[in-house]
Parts: sequence; structure tokens; C-alpha cells
Amino acid sequence: MEFSRAQWELVIWFCLVYITWGLTDSIQAPFFPIEAEIKGASPSEYGAVFGIIHLAMFFAGPLFGKFMPYLGVRRVFMFGVLGTAVCGCVFGLLQYVEHTWAFLGCSYGLRLLEGVAEAGAWSSVLTIITNEYKGHVTYVYSLTQASFGFAEILGPSIGGILFEYGDFILPFEFSGVLCLVVGLAIIFRMPYLLSAPESATLENPQLKQKQLDQSKDSDKSDYRRLLSSPVVQLALLGTMFCATCQGFIESFLEEYLKIFNLSVTEIGISFLGMSVPYMIATPIWGLLVDKWFQPEVVNPVGHLIIAASFILVGPVDYIGLEPDYLLTLIGLGLVGVGTAATITSTFALAQKHALILIEEGDMSRSQDLSSMISGLWTAAFALGNFIGPTAGGLLVSWLGFTGTTPILQIWALVMLSFDCLVLCLTDSTKIFMRKKHKLAKPELYEEIK
Repeated sequence: MEFSRAQWELVIWFCLVYITWGLTDSIQAPFFPIEAEIKGASPSEYGAVFGIIHLAMFFAGPLFGKFMPYLGVRRVFMFGVLGTAVCGCVFGLLQYVEHTWAFLGCSYGLRLLEGVAEAGAWSSVLTIITNEYKGHVTYVYSLTQASFGFAEILGPSIGGILFEYGDFILPFEFSGVLCLVVGLAIIFRMPYLLSAPESATLENPQLKQKQLDQSKDSDKSDYRRLLSSPVVQLALLGTMFCATCQGFIESFLEEYLKIFNLSVTEIGISFLGMSVPYMIATPIWGLLVDKWFQPEVVNPVGHLIIAASFILVGPVDYIGLEPDYLLTLIGLGLVGVGTAATITSTFALAQKHALILIEEGDMSRSQDLSSMISGLWTAAFALGNFIGPTAGGLLVSWLGFTGTTPILQIWALVMLSFDCLVLCLTDSTKIFMRKKHKLAKPELYEEIK
């Protein structure tokens, strides 16, 4: 990538701040249920605490996007990063709230505020990336998302270890202070890293509003075309399903692992059974999709692996297999590999068919459409992360952990059926390969006859 030194530094800072956001989002997974139950809360009452932040992001993100020209990008970023840090630090103080409903009310309130703050931060970062890295928006955006995903899957392990040594308060103070330090650093460095013309655009609401007005009509048309595409809908639904699986595991694995009499540290380390295979498999699946296989082929493979994994994670009641810690770890590994395959392929699938929708001769707008589908994909991922803990809490209270995993397995098989239907109905002569179009730097696809 032909980036300047300032651009590379800005990318590094953005990746670091996304890591801190991922930690504040996920660090409580192995020990929050323990604290909530000590306070007298049930899984159905505290389960939504994990996912409510994603619901707040899902709704607040578009609002920040709409009013960003009036608020100012840098101001929104400062609000987002500082708000996230403060919410993280204050959350640790809930250890001293003894009343059950007061504890739950403060937990939900702080997570909602944190979701709004993160939505503002994410929207402002994407706006800066779009202005500063023309032609490479998707690449830089993927780096930030990879950093966030890395922190999300590592957070539970770090949280379990810190909880063991410092009780409920230490993990939140660690993640909150880390977010504050990195956030303040990037706030002070940002004016020196943004190029002058782009900085002027970002800080000039009137100029930014003029640019938005010029593209408003075409944006509405593009959204309608994207959301009316069955393949794009399938990709977004697949993304939501994978996020639901991950959110469910992160929220309720701790409760299931209690039957093995593990310590909090051992429970936290057990989360690596899913996260390490996910981290290793994601770039491998990405390479396979880039070089050899179409996303339409990888997508059903991922759903098949996920369906198979839930035979072992639990395990499902109908096979009569006794719970076993080693089999559970193997199942978690399969969940990591399967979700990595599906999340990689759904993003590629959505990008691919979004770009195919571009009319001939209109390739100059491909970058806008690529950023648009990235936003839709992120929204679908946030919605899945809300559904997993929220609906999962109700189902676990009613059916138990081993009674809930078959529902996810059935959902995986339904998605597999849809994937196979797409493969069967797709014209075999319409195979698309990656190429670089002369008018647009992002990867596009051309038809091979």
C-alpha cells in the first residue's frame, strides 16, 4: 500500500483504539454472570446486558451518520472515545451496588450509553477513513474490524485472569483506563496526521453537508438496490447468524462450564478454544476466497462446520452423549473455524454482488457502494451480537444450555439449505473473478464467459 508515514501512523492508532473498544465490549464475559447471580439476577435478567450495547450501536450509528455534518467529525470522535472509556471505568464500580434491580438497571444503562458512544466513534472513524484513504477505504476498514474482532475474542480470557486477581472492578478499570490513554493520544495526534484538505472538509460542516446533499438521491437508490438483492440479503442474514452464535457462546459458555468444576481463570482460558482457531482460520479463509474459491462455495462449508460443532458443544440432548470438557473444546474450535469461514465469505459475497449491481460505465462510484455495503454488514453483525445474548438468555432459562444449542444447529442447517439453493439456481456461466478496474482501485469482479 502506498501510504505516507502519517497515514500509516493513523492506521496504527485506529487499530489500537479499536482493540481497546473490543476489550471494553467483551472483557466481562467469563465473570459478569458470576457477579450478577451473586446479586440475585437470573440468566434471563442479565443476559441482555451483553448484547444491549450492539442494539444501541445498531440504532445510533445511522443517526450519527445523518447529523455528523452538524456535529463535526472530530467532536463526535472525542465524545465516542471518551464516553466509552468513562463507561468502562464506571461499570467496575457496580461491584458496590448490592440491590439486584439497581445493579441490573445501572448495567443496562451504562451499556446503552457505551453503545451510543461507540456508535459515534465508529461512525467518525469511518468518515475519516473515507476522506483520508481514498481508493483504500475497504482495506483500512478491514484492518480496524480485524483489530476489534481480535480484542473481542481475547477479552474474555484477559477478563477471567484479571477477575481472579482483582475481583469485579479490576478488568473494567484496566480496559477503561487503556481506552482513555489510547483515546487521548489519538485525539492529540489526529490534527497532525490528517492531510490539510481532508481536515478542512472534516471540520467544515457546511462543506460536508454540501457534499452529502449532492449524493443523497443516489445513496437512497443504492440502498434500495442493495437491500432488494436476494444474495446480499442472504449474506447479511449469514453475518447476523454467525454473530448470534458468537454472542451466545461468549455470554453463556461460562454457565455451562461450571459442570466441570473449573476456576475462573480456567473458564477464561477455555474461551480461547473458540478464539484462537477463529484468529488462525480467518486469514486462511480470506486467502482461499481471494485466490481460489468463490464465497458462494465457502459460505455453505462454514454453515456445515457450525452445524457439526454444536453436536459437541453442549452436547445436544438428542444424541445421548455425556458432557466432556475435551469434546467441548473441540466443538468450540469448530465454532471458531466455521464462523471464520462464514463471516469472511458473507462479507466477500455482499461486496461482490454489490459491485455486480453497478451499471456498466458507472464504476467510478464503486468506492461509495463498497463503503455502503460495509456499513450494512457491520449493522448486521451488531444486530446478531444483540440477538445472541438476549434471546439466548430466555432460551437458556427455559431449555438450558444443551437445549438451546440444537436451535442454533437447526438455524445453521436452514442457512446451509439457502446457500445450496443459491448455488443450484446460479447460472454456471456467470462466474465472477476478481480484477482491478481502471477507474476504481477496490477489487471488482468481471464475468468469465
